[in-house]
Parts: sequence; structure tokens; C-alpha cells
Amino acid sequence: MAVFVVADPAREFEAAPSSDLPAAQSSILARLRLETRGEHDAVERVLDLMGASLTREGYRQRLEQFYGFYAALEAALQSRCAPTDGCQGEPTLPFATRSALLPRLTKTVHLRQDLHHFGVMSKDVPLCRELPPLETQAEVLGCLYVLEGATLGGRMITQHVRATLGITPATGGSFFDGYGDDTGKMWQAMRQLLVKAATDTQTENTIVANAIATFACLRCWCESRQNLLETETHRHA
Repeated sequence: MAVFVVADPAREFEAAPSSDLPAAQSSILARLRLETRGEHDAVERVLDLMGASLTREGYRQRLEQFYGFYAALEAALQSRCAPTDGCQGEPTLPFATRSALLPRLTKTVHLRQDLHHFGVMSKDVPLCRELPPLETQAEVLGCLYVLEGATLGGRMITQHVRATLGITPATGGSFFDGYGDDTGKMWQAMRQLLVKAATDTQTENTIVANAIATFACLRCWCESRQNLLETETHRHA
């Protein structure tokens, strides 16, 4: 079972009523599910958020890693919604994409709250510098697929850390709680946006490629932070 993206977002799409979406149009979600599987599974192995050995200290370290990635990525995505020339000119993304994107760029706020609960100041957390490309609408949507899939999967992590560590959305677990009861509805809107945007093979290819790239960037970032922690631990042992 997928953990970082619980029950596989694309499979969630396939299991839902699809009378409004012809089968041919859903190919982008099928491709995303299949073609991102390798990197998706690799991220799960690195994070191991559902493992029995997860401790509160390990959980805090995961929050720091997520903050370093999401803070940098959300800032980059915010800039894609701004006018191209200060207050003048047209925004760099179509209205429908901006309307879907902006309300979803809230993960950093929740991570900051969770870190504060564990006594960590977000200003002291290093930020990721290697991000996926976000120049085109298709690249943004590929990235957003990963972020929203992680939000969907976070609901299972919420249950796990509540049961094993006593962490609730109010005590350091708001990030994984996503949009609360609206998480499913937000995913349904995301899948509609992906299907409507993937009007040709080239666009599909770009969406899928950047979803893979986003997973890979997150994995590399988390691996590098964990390797650094292990080195520091051995140095002070």
C-alpha cells in the first residue's frame, strides 16, 4: 500500500464515479500512477513515516525536512501566480490553474506551526535549493499532483502518529491532516484540473515528467538531510 500517497491518488480517481470523464480523458491519471511508481516508492522508503520504529524525534526531523522542501517550493509556485512585470502584465499561469493553486499553498504555514510545537524555529531550518522546473502550466501541474497526493496520503499518517506517538493535528500534526474533512473534495478538484489540462500527448508527457522530477527532488533532499544527521550523530558519538 502506498503511504506517501495513500491508496494511490490515481486509483482513487479510477474508483470514483467517472460518468463525467470519458475513459480516454483519464489516461493522464493512469500514466501518473504507473510512471511515477518507482520514485514514489523510493520516497516512501526514505521517509518511512508508517514504520513501527518512528519516534517523536524522528517525526520532528521529518517535519524539518518537509519544511525545507515545501517552503522553497511554495515560494516558487507563488511567484508563478504573480504578474510577469511587477503589478503590470499578465500572470504567468492561466486563471483556472492559479485559482486551483493558490488555496493549496498553505502547507508551509502548517509545517511552521507544527515545528513551533516541537520547539523548532522555522528560520533555523535549511531550505532546499534543487527544485523541479516550474516554467510551464504542465510542469506546475505535475508538481502539484505530487503535493496533493501527499496531502491525500497524510490522512493515514495522521491516524498512525496519533495512535503510536500521541500526536494530533493540534499538537504538531496539522501538516499531515491536510485540508481536514475537505481533503477528498480537494483531490477530486485536482484530478479534474489534471484531466482538463492534459489535452495532448506533449502536455501529458510534461506533467508526468515533472511529477517524477518532483518526487526525485524530495527524495534527494530528504536523503541529503538524513545523511547529514547521521554524520553529525557519529561525530558526536
